[in-house]
Amino acid sequence: MKNVLRQHPARTITELRQKLQEIWDMFYIKFLPKLGDVTQW
Repeated sequence: MKNVLRQHPARTITELRQKLQEIWDMFYIKFLPKLGDVTQW
């Protein structure tokens, strides 16, 4: 997450929120299947 923000720094709060949302969406899609498997225990 830090690397993405460093490569493309936000200039305003709105840009920062948008970038953080994009990063969270990527993380969520990538790790959702793994999290789903753990919660079924």
